[in-house]
Amino acid sequence: MYKECKFSEAPGYEKAFAAFEPNLEAFYRNPLPYRMDPFKIFGNLYYVGNKKVCMHLIDTGEGLILFDTGYGNDFFLLLESIRALGFDPHDVKIVIHSHGHFDHFNGGNAMRELFGSKIYMSRVDTELIREMPERALCSYGPMKYTEICWPDEEIEEDQVITLGNTSIRCRLVPGHTYGTMAFFFDAVDENGKKLHVGYFGGCGFLTTYRGYCRDMKLPEEKLERMGESIKKVYDEPVDIVIGNHPSQNDTIGKREWMLAHADENPFINPEGWHIFLNTLEEYRLKLLSSDKY
Repeated sequence: MYKECKFSEAPGYEKAFAAFEPNLEAFYRNPLPYRMDPFKIFGNLYYVGNKKVCMHLIDTGEGLILFDTGYGNDFFLLLESIRALGFDPHDVKIVIHSHGHFDHFNGGNAMRELFGSKIYMSRVDTELIREMPERALCSYGPMKYTEICWPDEEIEEDQVITLGNTSIRCRLVPGHTYGTMAFFFDAVDENGKKLHVGYFGGCGFLTTYRGYCRDMKLPEEKLERMGESIKKVYDEPVDIVIGNHPSQNDTIGKREWMLAHADENPFINPEGWHIFLNTLEEYRLKLLSSDKY
């Protein structure tokens, strides 16, 4: 049975970062075993990510919008997934990076250079990384010479990004980074049925520790800001929750359920957004009250 969402326990700042690269070593050495077949979530919304990081594609009728571009070493998997669905990467007109960490923007420069995609990321994260590039965490990535993907356009609070039949409303939700964005839009099927999609674009706790904030010269109030962000978007009427990493909305479990139950779509759940945010708040409070924070 699938779960709506799951977050990792808080092991403490030093321990968490010491385990970061070792936990990813197998994926860094060979991402092929982490490949997932791409699939339709609903209507014109598709999953093109893998078992380590989520990437999503929207067919707007006038070009494609891509959310996030992965670690970089998995870029060939992303292209294969787009093509396997019958789409052409040259039709990706817009790439939206959810926040300013390498594991979500590392294929962005290639998308721009190879296919002419326009890159979007929040103004807040762009300015923070410009001030201190180490905040993008590229040194933890799989490739020694990783370059930051600077956006062509910096997203502002309440900005609406429109292409074809899709308009995406952007909300600033500080916490995981101070420039993390949430995104809301309608997915539409061939019969014209619309479902509202919510994407909270960064909710891991690894970068919320006070020690991390001190090292990165950031205000030490990320968990407090995350709580404000949860309240800010809590009342959004979301039918489909998409994740940043597969565990955050159990992408893998839901896909397996879809394959085993052809007449059910567990991604469609009007209660899923509140379950997701309530779980995030539970873990946030747990870390905030612990001696590990």
